[in-house]
Amino acid sequence: MRTLEGPGTVTLPMTAVAGGVLLGIAFTLSPLTIAVALGAVLMIAVAGRGLPDRERHALVALLVVAFVLRAMAVGALFLVSPHSTQSAGVIFGDESYALYRSWRIRDVLLGIPILKYDYLIAYDSYGRSNYLSAITLVQTLVGPAPYALRLLNAVAFIGAALLLFRVTHRAFGSTVAFSGLVVLLFLPTLFFWSISLLKESFYFVLTVIVFATAIGCVRSRSWPARLAMAAAGGVALWALHDLRTGAVTVAIAGLALGVAARVAVERPLRIGVTAALLALGVLLFLRGPALQDRLLSGIDTAATEHTGHVFTVGHAYKLLDDTAYIFPRTSPQYTLTPAEATRFVVRALGSYLVTPLPWQIATKGELVYLPEQLLWYALIVLAPFGVYAGYRRDPFVTCLLVGYLVPTALAVALTTGNVGTLIRHRTLIVPYLVWLSAIGACAAVSRVAGRVGRGWIR
Repeated sequence: MRTLEGPGTVTLPMTAVAGGVLLGIAFTLSPLTIAVALGAVLMIAVAGRGLPDRERHALVALLVVAFVLRAMAVGALFLVSPHSTQSAGVIFGDESYALYRSWRIRDVLLGIPILKYDYLIAYDSYGRSNYLSAITLVQTLVGPAPYALRLLNAVAFIGAALLLFRVTHRAFGSTVAFSGLVVLLFLPTLFFWSISLLKESFYFVLTVIVFATAIGCVRSRSWPARLAMAAAGGVALWALHDLRTGAVTVAIAGLALGVAARVAVERPLRIGVTAALLALGVLLFLRGPALQDRLLSGIDTAATEHTGHVFTVGHAYKLLDDTAYIFPRTSPQYTLTPAEATRFVVRALGSYLVTPLPWQIATKGELVYLPEQLLWYALIVLAPFGVYAGYRRDPFVTCLLVGYLVPTALAVALTTGNVGTLIRHRTLIVPYLVWLSAIGACAAVSRVAGRVGRGWIR
């Protein structure tokens, strides 16, 4: 029998038995944690398939560090939080609502007696989503798991980031892919969203699936593979339909805009035709009162939602003329004039890009966020260069990235009036913006180093 030599000799079978006992205890305490850990190991094991050895080792190391840091953060939260049958540690206030509501629904499904108030909360139409259904189902199967769910969200987030890495690696090369992946995995805001009990990770996974399957449908040469990808993308769109207001519309609009941009700028003749069609559209708009009224009505609806954010608790910012904030508006009461609507849109787009400016910081949270805000400015500056350089390397993926950014950015810019909410929702485009910015950074470094041609990304 083989042994490990030492003062207290321990046989390998004894070690295996001890390990099995510890694993059994851990599984009994939290089966979901063990399942998630095994899933993470499997994901990391297959993540680097097809890559050169050096890149595969680097990718595995990045993923291991990303998961371990998240597991440590969840463990630290567990240690510092109170523990009872009715509470758990939270990072963001909104987590409590989702978690406790899922417990109430679970109690109803299992026939556990609850109060009438709990029943009303469980089946309230407000806040109902596929994410709530998903975490309820998981906890119905394995029991309450407020911390294991965080690990599940973390693995889902890392998996989505890995999927984007593989897409951009094929399109733009290893330097861009690894640069974007590092930012995506370790950016503080995204790090904490990835271990939250909110729907951010779920939303990220679904939008990435739609994005990747769209590319796969175009690039694949196998019709069965195309059909499988189309089915996966359709399921993801279905899951998005009640996850966030307008999520399906935004996703489809992003894909349509990306495809349209690719077709429109593919050849010089098409660029001319596109410019002519745009000019004709502007002319029809200027001469069509019905079209103007419809557009102004949509802008007014967005302005109404914006004012709702302004009158909430927190650091607000204003986009409309001062007279619009005299009384809170819960529904459209008038149509903005064309001049008012124009000023609103221009201010909204500008605020989306720069708010909060360093001298506008009003809370400790915003001060902590300042380094990331400066990184946001860098991403914005580099992105246009990335669009130009990326189009030369892979036009379709570049156009699709741009298309995915624009609808989400417009929706957030026109409807937000709270700095904290803006930062949270602006983060939705960072997973796609970061790759364009990485291309821009690589292109800038390549130009400085004197490297030219299509081989600048490696």
